[in-house]
Amino acid sequence: MKKLLFAFTTIFIIGMSSETFAQYDYNWAAGFRVGEPLGFNLRKYFQNGDKAFDVNIGTYGFIYNRQRRYNAGEYKTAGLMIQGHYLWQLEIFRRDWAHVYYGFGAQINNRSHYADILIGQKVDHTKKISLGPSGTAGFELKLPNQPLAVFVDAGLYVEALPSPFFLNPQVSGGLRLNIVK
Repeated sequence: MKKLLFAFTTIFIIGMSSETFAQYDYNWAAGFRVGEPLGFNLRKYFQNGDKAFDVNIGTYGFIYNRQRRYNAGEYKTAGLMIQGHYLWQLEIFRRDWAHVYYGFGAQINNRSHYADILIGQKVDHTKKISLGPSGTAGFELKLPNQPLAVFVDAGLYVEALPSPFFLNPQVSGGLRLNIVK
């Protein structure tokens, strides 16, 4: 897990350096999101703002789906999640303050799994690391004369490992501060 996180972070920092891509009015945004996932959001814009890379770091199963059947056992607690999406953005209403976006990427999770065979044992759970593709679509509204944007999005995470096709819908909203002009 640590090696994967280190590799992901290194690739992200090298690949997203400001000199590599065309500039946009604001080429970075940072904020928070509430829902599934709940946590920190970082976005890097490229090509005049019509494309972006979005990273979310936060909880998995904190707001909803905390207690859910999973792989001959159940989840009873929230876990840690890292998610990355490559996004396409489109202006709507012919205004630069309103955008829709959609994109695809991947998600990795770390969560406690309470297996049925461990019921009554001294150690009644194990840590599960899971990963799979995810997709999202959303709406972003930039506040006039402010570097703030409000967003709402929805998506789906489809686990590939260790339990293929385990589905987790994701809906969240939040606030982003556009930085680095």
